[in-house]
Amino acid sequence: MDDTHAASVAKPKVTVYVATYNYGEYLKQAIESVLRQTYLAWELIIIDDGSTDGTKEVLADYLERPKIRIYTNSMNEGLTRTSNRAISLARGEYIIRLDADDYLDENALLVLVATLDRYPDVALVYPDYYVVSEDGEILRLERRSKINDEVELLDLPAHTACSMIRKTCLVELGGYNEGIRCQDGYDLWIRLIQKYPVYNVNLPLFYYRRHQGSLTTYTDRILRTRHQIKRDFVNRNNIPALNVLAIVPVRGAERTGDAPLALRPIAGRPLMDYTMDAAVQSAGFERIVVTSDSSEVLAHADGFPSIQTLSRSAELAKPHSPIEPTVLHVLNKLEAEGYTPDAVALLFVNSPLREARHIQMAIDTLQIYDCDSVISVREDDSYFYRRGKHGLESLVTERKLRQERDLFYADTGAIGLSKTSVITPQSFFGRRTSHIIMTKEESFQIDSEFEFWLIEQILMKRNREKVVSP
Repeated sequence: MDDTHAASVAKPKVTVYVATYNYGEYLKQAIESVLRQTYLAWELIIIDDGSTDGTKEVLADYLERPKIRIYTNSMNEGLTRTSNRAISLARGEYIIRLDADDYLDENALLVLVATLDRYPDVALVYPDYYVVSEDGEILRLERRSKINDEVELLDLPAHTACSMIRKTCLVELGGYNEGIRCQDGYDLWIRLIQKYPVYNVNLPLFYYRRHQGSLTTYTDRILRTRHQIKRDFVNRNNIPALNVLAIVPVRGAERTGDAPLALRPIAGRPLMDYTMDAAVQSAGFERIVVTSDSSEVLAHADGFPSIQTLSRSAELAKPHSPIEPTVLHVLNKLEAEGYTPDAVALLFVNSPLREARHIQMAIDTLQIYDCDSVISVREDDSYFYRRGKHGLESLVTERKLRQERDLFYADTGAIGLSKTSVITPQSFFGRRTSHIIMTKEESFQIDSEFEFWLIEQILMKRNREKVVSP
């Protein structure tokens, strides 16, 4: 790294840092938004992380500014390493990262500094924000739920860029995990909330730009990284393993021709095998029980050495009957054998695209957030309506205002997980329910011949990719 410029100024209260890589076209707006701040006790650290575009030309205009320090990486080192470099260089009591394609409201530092000053026990404060297009047009306002007043379960992380953090807390946490190439904010969030209070202000104080290069467009990569972050967190912190029971309920009445649906071949294997494989491969279960009213299903499941079978009555397996009586039936039978699990996972066979990593992520989520239950969901950005007095009424507050409570999540039916203590005859899920997100492709369920055909195409594609992969 070259120190291009280091001006000596009085020690600032806040360090703003920008780590930029090939975002020269947006960088000037980000820098100017710092220069326009009404709060003045700041310094700005800019690290050019090996850009090959016009970034150097943009930075040339700011080399002599007394409150700006500019550094250059000779090659691209990645956001987490560059962020840790910025933290080591920071002289401010508080630190805020500004992504090079975003920009601040002129009062952002004033409000966030005042909040941390007022609440000395709070480690991080984050605001609402505007989502803007590539050319800066405001698309919508993102309003986050107010901590404690509107939300207690902190399983939706802050947008870590443009959140203000105490430097002492960042250093104590060890900074950013340099082994992570994306979702660095998610990793920092789950580590931080274990040790410190966090706070938010319901004012839009920055502008978050959405464009083709945004990391948020790589959904599958993001979700897989989140899974690894949670796995590493549980392992690194030696969180005691939960004793989890998997229940695979199969209705014998669901049939195609003469055979139960669960035994119908799909992509060369019986449908239920995909669920049993995922359960065994997850290594997250103390026991796996297949329960059914069908002797054919139970006989097939007996062929899996790690799986226990348990008969249930035709009454419990009726179409559209609630699942809770079946869960309690299994728990009672196992309790008679001297076994009581800490938690129970429901795995339905009509979700064959669920994988072992999804199961493990659900278990890790239950432990990290100490919630009652976890549901597998997919996010849905559609505008939803309900029938009202004058016809259809939007469920969204306003087209240009998206509040956290306006986010919709569709149950994928792939995983339901609950602590045994919260399961009742009326409900499998407890009050504090978190979630894991699955992609749209992973979320398909078999409810018709079309879904059966579609899922079979996906499974065959996966099989072909496994053959091609080294």
